[in-house]
Amino acid sequence: MDLLVLGEGVLDSMKKLRTHDTRARKAVCTVSAAALMLGVGQAVTIGFNFQCNYCAAPSYSGAVVTAPAFGVPTNSWQSLPQMDTGYGCTPDYYVLDQVIDPSTPTGTGLNPLPKGSIHVTWSAYTANVSGFGGYDRSGPHYTFGGNGYNPGNEQVYWGFLRDGVNFGPGSSGGDNDQPGYKIDITGLKSIFAGNPFAIELIASTDSMQTLTNVSIIDATANTTQTVFYPSTPPVDDHGDTAWVRGIGGGLSTASDALDTDHIEIIGNRAAHGGDKTNGFNNASTIAGFIVTDKPVISMPPNQVVVCPGDTVVWSAYAVGVPPLAYQWRKDGVPIPGATNTSLGLTNVAMADAASYDVQVTNLYGSAISTPVTLDQIAINPGQNFIVDSSTNGAPHTGFNFGATWLASSTDGAGTTRAGVMQFSAATPGQIVVPGEPAFDTAAGSISFWMRSSGPTNASGNPAILFDRRLGSKGMVLALNGDGTLEAQTTGSSDTLVSAATVADNNWHNIALTWDTNFDVTLYVDGALDNTFFSTAWSWQSGQEIELGLSHDSFWQPFDGMLDDFRFYNQTLTDSQIASIHASDALADPSALVLWLNFDAAPSAGATLSWQCPDAVLQSADSVSGPYTDIPGATSPYPVLTQQSAKFYRYHGHTPTTVVANPYLM
Repeated sequence: MDLLVLGEGVLDSMKKLRTHDTRARKAVCTVSAAALMLGVGQAVTIGFNFQCNYCAAPSYSGAVVTAPAFGVPTNSWQSLPQMDTGYGCTPDYYVLDQVIDPSTPTGTGLNPLPKGSIHVTWSAYTANVSGFGGYDRSGPHYTFGGNGYNPGNEQVYWGFLRDGVNFGPGSSGGDNDQPGYKIDITGLKSIFAGNPFAIELIASTDSMQTLTNVSIIDATANTTQTVFYPSTPPVDDHGDTAWVRGIGGGLSTASDALDTDHIEIIGNRAAHGGDKTNGFNNASTIAGFIVTDKPVISMPPNQVVVCPGDTVVWSAYAVGVPPLAYQWRKDGVPIPGATNTSLGLTNVAMADAASYDVQVTNLYGSAISTPVTLDQIAINPGQNFIVDSSTNGAPHTGFNFGATWLASSTDGAGTTRAGVMQFSAATPGQIVVPGEPAFDTAAGSISFWMRSSGPTNASGNPAILFDRRLGSKGMVLALNGDGTLEAQTTGSSDTLVSAATVADNNWHNIALTWDTNFDVTLYVDGALDNTFFSTAWSWQSGQEIELGLSHDSFWQPFDGMLDDFRFYNQTLTDSQIASIHASDALADPSALVLWLNFDAAPSAGATLSWQCPDAVLQSADSVSGPYTDIPGATSPYPVLTQQSAKFYRYHGHTPTTVVANPYLM
């Protein structure tokens, strides 16, 4: 059994296993440095992105590329003017055109060219938007709902030109029988002066089973190349046609070298028929395309979880003027013989733990993919242990993940709090106290001081202050965008909102109590603010206490400061809560089961993190063991810094074979 061993930065190296290449799919070449110098100064890459005007609805129209997509930087993308969907007006065959040159102004989705001038004309029956997100989304269909795309690849996939057959305005049974799309570009010689170029297409749609091939025509020489979408993910059938119909898309193969001033791109005629078992639905749509001479890694190796004992196959695909040379690297050093489009590692061990990437080279330049890594136990040292100052029962250590300790903080009203924890929404921090039966109280109270100007996104969901809810059990307390506080027990139907607002960047004392009658009461600055009767609820046994950041991504991270957090196993009275506000009195020391006063900075420690979900963390006092399981240890796991080294490893993972991006061509 292969084990991963770490201790105070010491790595127990395991037997290094051989690496080998699999799934070789194309020939490679050797390119000299002298040859590279011939074309690198002239190298150019341009991406074209089609946008849709969906009846001017802001949530569906447009999608200017705002982050690097398919390996092409943002300033090399041309987000062409929007084409209408045809909904709400008479369907027609749309023709749009755009001239792009070095004087093209930015800010409209277009970017100036480094040189030359091109004229792009594109036509289609109509345009539409697609929920296909590409491989930035999760499988099996790689889709998302609504206008929820991430910056980058998903923005290009969002808008597409229709094929004139599959649905759209005026369709009957899913069939329009209208012309498909056509793209015409002239002036390419003014950009690629003396250089050939290659083209790769990007497709998405709201109606497909598979994508058809596409013709790329050299209009000057009157010759045609065909490119394919050879391997697209399965679509989720909408169920409203006799054949399979769903949201999908993908990348085409790259063209051969082209050396012309004028090209046309025309999709093969779409068609569908038959039934869901024996039928077909071939779509012919386009969302964008890339024109380049130098290599662009349009489909880099995907980051996947790879654990000790696993076998992994990473693949990559690039577009550029052939021939292209692939070289896989480990921590930036070329791997001997790893010159195919795929890299395979068998039965990985700690000797293989590294960062891997692929470098693709041709006569006009080179490109390096984003790195991928193998799982290992990472050690992040920091000041992350917070002492529990309560004397009632066993102490409960708080773990700090990213919050910053301040010796003091004085607000605009002149109130000073000594020893506070600061949270930033830009780099979210969290304080965690592991779940204990002592917190599962039918009657209880929490109290703390807070200072904040409110959530960074005032129109978004509330920012979490206290969270001890899992599923339908437990309680949360959060800060709303309008400065009010919101408490929830079993769900959003059981909600209390404060009358007071506290987002004025001044210190406020907050207390929340509950009793066996399910009455929940909120106090602000020592005074009763609001109360409500909650549906019968209980704590989720073992659920941790989270301050400043929730495990549930629904909530925003807190932006502000917290001090003097307390958890009581009794319902405090009005007068006890008033005394906490007035003088930081302990109120009822016998009921105080957790007290994080932050008077001293958190103690030194470290955080162990790993990805393998089925791995069991073990520890030992020496590298040779004996090792014992740490019950309930999950990543990230905080550990104390000790005078003598402590060693950690994980075991129990069931080896598997991981094929990263099985839909690569």
